[in-house]
Amino acid sequence: MNKPRLSLLSLSLLLALGGCVNREPQQMPVQILSAPADQAQLTEVVPIEQVLRPQDVLDVIFHIGTTSQQRYLVQPGDQVDVTFLTAPELGGSKLVLPDGSIDMPYVGNIQVAGLSAEQARQVLETQYAKVLKKPQINFSISHAMAQLDNLRTSLTNPATGLSREIVVGSDGRASFPLLGSLSLQGKSLSELQTLVNQRYAKEVGSVSVDVLLKTTASNEVFVMGEVGQPGAYPIRRPISVLEALTLAKGAGPTARLDSVVIMRRKGNQVEARVYDADAALDGKALQFAYLQPDDMLYVPKTRLAKAGALSKQLADVIMFQGVGFSFGYRVDNKETNNN
Repeated sequence: MNKPRLSLLSLSLLLALGGCVNREPQQMPVQILSAPADQAQLTEVVPIEQVLRPQDVLDVIFHIGTTSQQRYLVQPGDQVDVTFLTAPELGGSKLVLPDGSIDMPYVGNIQVAGLSAEQARQVLETQYAKVLKKPQINFSISHAMAQLDNLRTSLTNPATGLSREIVVGSDGRASFPLLGSLSLQGKSLSELQTLVNQRYAKEVGSVSVDVLLKTTASNEVFVMGEVGQPGAYPIRRPISVLEALTLAKGAGPTARLDSVVIMRRKGNQVEARVYDADAALDGKALQFAYLQPDDMLYVPKTRLAKAGALSKQLADVIMFQGVGFSFGYRVDNKETNNN
């Protein structure tokens, strides 16, 4: 059976992150996705792959190769030899600086990082053709893989081998050796591992990593609206919408379970999906929807057919009364017609 095509509604969401509701909110776009009314029982399930969050601790295992079938490219920290056949006094041994350049007489700093020895030779001859007549230059790498040697030295530990613990910061970023700060917000472990390996392959060379989740920050989901006990609930794993309703003492007498809303941050956006929990209770849904840490489940009083209807209800409840969230939502109703 084909999955139904999702109709797209939109509104604006102001999201304040970082565990403090009095921070200045940031404008963030929101998508509200819902199925056509006649296919509500087939609403697409929300994915359950766990994403990284601030204060998660990663165990990154490094694999540093010493051989490669690819041409070696000059790296910062390498020692190179430059020889001039017609002007030997201009040559000598040069250290590739952290910015990837070498300092050469008369022509200044020349970028060589990321080039093969032959490419670097051609660049030097092109530059010296401006000051010498038909320069002939040899370029060789006398001490290669200096960055990898430094990385291996900094990582080597009798207890853990070539590995490092990396903590996701409160801003959703983390620093990796030789790569610097990367944004991890909204990424799964597999997505992060792919990204880091691509960056190492492009910028460093014979380095690959395995990324493991060592410890995770305390996990909560938030259940609001027409439920017996709205609030935050600790979880140890992704839980289904029906489990979340059970934690919140069930749905209230005026709850519309055919229009519950799951809100989740995805990178620089927040996504809200309208889900038919009634269909799940009746066994008519294709799959169950699941909540991840920091997700919010909202159970409305009336069926939500328009973005305006959702924004109006959320505006009344999501800036909460006495419930502490690790993030805060404010919904701006951009529609003028909410009938």
